[in-house]
Amino acid sequence: MSEKEVGKINFFIKAGVIFLAVIFSAVSSFGQKADNNKIIFIVTPEWDGQTNKDGTGLFFDIVRSVYEPEGIKMKFEIVPWKRAELMVTSKKADALLDSYMENIVGKEMLVPVHPLVVEATAAVFRKDKISIWKGPPSLSNMRAIWLRGYDFHKSPHLKGVIFKKWDEIDEYDTAWHLLEKNRSDVYLDARIDMQRYINKYKIDMSHYRLETVGEDKGYIVFAKTGKSEKLIKIYDKNIKKLFKSGELERLFKKWDYPFPTDVWE
Repeated sequence: MSEKEVGKINFFIKAGVIFLAVIFSAVSSFGQKADNNKIIFIVTPEWDGQTNKDGTGLFFDIVRSVYEPEGIKMKFEIVPWKRAELMVTSKKADALLDSYMENIVGKEMLVPVHPLVVEATAAVFRKDKISIWKGPPSLSNMRAIWLRGYDFHKSPHLKGVIFKKWDEIDEYDTAWHLLEKNRSDVYLDARIDMQRYINKYKIDMSHYRLETVGEDKGYIVFAKTGKSEKLIKIYDKNIKKLFKSGELERLFKKWDYPFPTDVWE
């Protein structure tokens, strides 16, 4: 066999190998994309009874109930709030649980029509700091704290309230410690999270007062992608089905969470 003929054979072998590699890569990429469309990747902080580390909780139950009938499995990661937002805006996760509308405006995120829950925001303060509660205006000139990323200074319920100062913290324990040591006057958070912490750790409330300052709809917030647009359509369709069937109310009762009766109609 001549050198020329050997060269031709080697050329065709190399070309064949390259062709097969391209085909394999395309098939593999298609398979990964198909698999990815069968998963919703959720990021969220841990909230007792809502997003527990073991994958249980009201919010996780709702997500599964919405997507599993469509053959979509939930994958989740517990991360701090700011990191969850960053992962969604950078499209490293599909969605985060959960956020208020005023925290979403202007960010690279998509929001469904229907909320996940309705949450009450509460303020807890020492009784000697505010003797007579007259609603949110009573919080003016107070030293306030809240969990990092919650941005209560932007809340419409606190419009007109001018805090003496405000700080962000990372742990519930820190909030109660600062109140106890008189290094802060008021702690703002979701009322249900406050109440569960109080009950769990048997906080002595004889020196404190807890008041609701407003209610907000909490939404699953999605990354700005084509995949998310499909996930949102599924969510808006199936959350209404869960509501009409009574399954949604059953889940709320299971996790001892206040059930709003009119937000999914």
